[in-house]
Amino acid sequence: MKIINEIINMGKSVANITSVQTSRFGKGLFATENISEDFPLFKITGKKVKFIDSIELGEKESYCLQIGIDKYIIPDDPFIYINHSCNPNCGINSKIEFNTLRPICKGEEITWDYSTSMLERHWTLDCHCGSKSCRQLITDFDLLPKHIQCHYLELDIVLPYLISYLKNLPVSINSKQLNV
Repeated sequence: MKIINEIINMGKSVANITSVQTSRFGKGLFATENISEDFPLFKITGKKVKFIDSIELGEKESYCLQIGIDKYIIPDDPFIYINHSCNPNCGINSKIEFNTLRPICKGEEITWDYSTSMLERHWTLDCHCGSKSCRQLITDFDLLPKHIQCHYLELDIVLPYLISYLKNLPVSINSKQLNV
């Protein structure tokens, strides 16, 4: 399937299949053409900082992507424009690549679930994503309902540090459920 997707999307880069546009949340990243499932949109890059540095950013703290217990990235464009959804069409894999989870139609906003990278007990946000499965609150991954954790683990869109942390908790998802 991955080879077929690479052939279908051959030569396409995130710059020529997406654009930053106005969304109901301010700005968002939108597909400018149809994008296939399991398509790698881009590798997330940016300046690496520690938790304390992310807090010092003030309002821009929410742009940071947590990649470790005390490791964050201040991501480069276009990642900072991608909004949250409790029913995302994209996710971040273990290589910190941003991939589609399903086909995305031209004009559709590109989204991801912020909780799949979070474990800090510092930042939450009221959610108004409008999804039928909206949880009303964006919070740390380990605080999500277990069935949602398992679903995201099956999709392989939970960052490796979170999986490692959860495997070492006495009362967490057990290794069989983690399937690692």
